[in-house]
Amino acid sequence: MRITYVCHARFPTEKAYGKQIAEVCTTCSTLGHEVELLCPSVRNNVHESAANFYGLPEKFSVRYLHHFDPTARWWVPGVLWFRITMFFYRRSLRTYLAENKPNLVYVRSPLLLRTLIETGLPVVVELHDLPRHGRKKFVQACNRAARVVCLTRPMQKELLSWGVEESKIVVEGDGVDLGRFLSMPSQSDARRRWDLPPEFSVVGYVGSLVTRNTIEKGIPELIEAFSLLKERGEIVFGWIVGGPERWIERYRKLARSFDLTGAELRFMSRVPAADVPAALSACSVLVYPAPASHNPYFQRDTSPLKLFEYLATGKPIVCADIPPIRDAVDERSVTFCQPGDAQSMADAITEALKEGADADRRTRRADLARWYSWENRMRRILDSVTV
Repeated sequence: MRITYVCHARFPTEKAYGKQIAEVCTTCSTLGHEVELLCPSVRNNVHESAANFYGLPEKFSVRYLHHFDPTARWWVPGVLWFRITMFFYRRSLRTYLAENKPNLVYVRSPLLLRTLIETGLPVVVELHDLPRHGRKKFVQACNRAARVVCLTRPMQKELLSWGVEESKIVVEGDGVDLGRFLSMPSQSDARRRWDLPPEFSVVGYVGSLVTRNTIEKGIPELIEAFSLLKERGEIVFGWIVGGPERWIERYRKLARSFDLTGAELRFMSRVPAADVPAALSACSVLVYPAPASHNPYFQRDTSPLKLFEYLATGKPIVCADIPPIRDAVDERSVTFCQPGDAQSMADAITEALKEGADADRRTRRADLARWYSWENRMRRILDSVTV
């Protein structure tokens, strides 16, 4: 089958959406489909190929559609860049898809859904959030799609309340490439690589520090939890890996305000995707924190790539207890803590450190990792589509 994936923004990118798109396209190609990724032609600060940047094989083609690029015009206000880009990109998409008709169009941006539905081609829309405006037209477009993929059941529940037909929806969280975790270095080798203390338990977070540019992911609470562990006399080494850089300096200042030194907590900027398994291997416990927030991202939308990568390592995991995470894991596989509660997180870290070689939990994590593998996920989605 010929599949055209339509990207909505710059690609490749250090943001999580780029990695997720690359994994979906690579997996569809691995399953035997011919995959082309269409992208807007806008300025990009990443100059590597997608394969190199994400550490993936070159299995799909990338095409940048020609259109007016407002980011390259000094006289266009930055606040208008995205809206203008989308206007001209939609025009290019209509022209291209009229001339090059794939068997299936795949997209994750609601902003492009109506344009793609109007081509008359079968469209799968994978939703990572829900639009705040234009609900009626969005629902109509969903009901004309070949399939609507929701990342979580809370998202599915809301869509159903809006009027999207239940028969259109499948629920599939994000996934993980298990092949990347087959030959991880030993914990001692990984610690030597990044000069981490060999004698302490390393409690790690590996992933972006914020989402959608400004929404914090619980790093302040994690820093405070490290401070509480220090006050208790529990000797652990915290390792927080990810960007953007401007947030790292902010969190360093916060750590200093909690009297945490470089001997107790280290920050490190983003590591290449190919090095993530080795970074995770260096840790004793892996943490997915979250603030106490009513933001839809934490209550409905998130299906974090890092959680599925954590599962693939088999290591003990501490997770904030929020609805979308409960959708993916339970007490048989992770140790939960209350979102936004540093005391609860510190207690959960202590409990996870005592887990040791719990065979039942390791088996449960391995089973979940296999279920959430990109290959199994995309096979289930594509098998559900009739074209």
